[in-house]
Amino acid sequence: MLSTLYKHLPAVKAKYSFAAPTITTFIAELLEDLEKKGITNKPWELARKWVKPTSLIPARAPGLGDVLTALSTAKITRADLSDRGSQLKIILELEGEQTAVFKPMRYPREENLEDAYFTFDRHNGEIVAFHLSRVLDMRMAPITVGRKVSMETEVLPVATQRLSDNIFRNEGDACFFGECLYCNKKWPVCEKDHYLEGAVVMWLPKHYLSTELHHPWGRTYIKHKLAQWETDENYCRVELRNYDARKLLDLIDAAVFDFLIQNVDRHHFAQASGAPESPVVLIDNAKSVGNAFVDWMDILAPILQCCRMRRTTYEKLIFLSGGGLSQAMKELLDSDPLAPVLTTAHLLAMDRRILHILAAMSACKETKGGWANVLI
Repeated sequence: MLSTLYKHLPAVKAKYSFAAPTITTFIAELLEDLEKKGITNKPWELARKWVKPTSLIPARAPGLGDVLTALSTAKITRADLSDRGSQLKIILELEGEQTAVFKPMRYPREENLEDAYFTFDRHNGEIVAFHLSRVLDMRMAPITVGRKVSMETEVLPVATQRLSDNIFRNEGDACFFGECLYCNKKWPVCEKDHYLEGAVVMWLPKHYLSTELHHPWGRTYIKHKLAQWETDENYCRVELRNYDARKLLDLIDAAVFDFLIQNVDRHHFAQASGAPESPVVLIDNAKSVGNAFVDWMDILAPILQCCRMRRTTYEKLIFLSGGGLSQAMKELLDSDPLAPVLTTAHLLAMDRRILHILAAMSACKETKGGWANVLI
């Protein structure tokens, strides 16, 4: 199937042409917002104005470079352990009254994890997710940037007692642990050469998110116990026949997004409070980019079982296929303070995964009797 797609890709791309004339122009427009600085001296205020029920950032975002710079350099005025979730992280208050989450580095870029689920978060996955959301025009991932912080000079002076009590020294470098499922003094996070690397994720405005809802394709997270969708090939047609059609397309968009970065942990989904028409908010993306040489195909279950997709999403995938996605992601990620954010193998894996998605859609087209019954 993939070899057939490679053969016919030029003709398909000609049929489904995207608005941008070339991939080079498309990337240049995204880069311009990252590279231009001095647009605003109130980055937090600008970022808050961007947040809407249907997007967290506009398609064109002058001032984004200033917001990312502020996230990666602003003085830390308070630091505390997070008591939410299963992973170790720090809540930062940045000068100017902006809250952010700091997810520390756990694995080097080159390490390929054998276990997709029961592992620590990958900080670079959050950075990748933010830039991918712009590339796919699914602008529902929080603004994220890489940052190196000094525990000694930036964190300890403003740390809460709870955080201070969980900091210790290991051969001169500061380490910390916390109180969550994977928080244990046996598994601390430690500085390297007196700096702690991580991703800074911008906190969404208060009351933005509604209650998180169970994902119809969520996993059980119990070994040897499968969810219904993993055993019932008619799951979408029978179990979700009364499911909101728009929300189902949102979840399929999210499956495309998750499959490209191999995010295996979309067990719940959220939307903007009081806005049922809002897309899925793409939060918590750190269980991604774990192995460049493995494609977890079950992430595609919403596509394979429902056989439908937004036409605009399909056209964007066609446009980015054939190497366009890896080119776009490399150039955008090169702007991050922690560059290189991904290895070459991870970038090329995204190109391979686009073909898997297109192959799935081609199979759906044959099964459902044409594109008119598949693309919405």
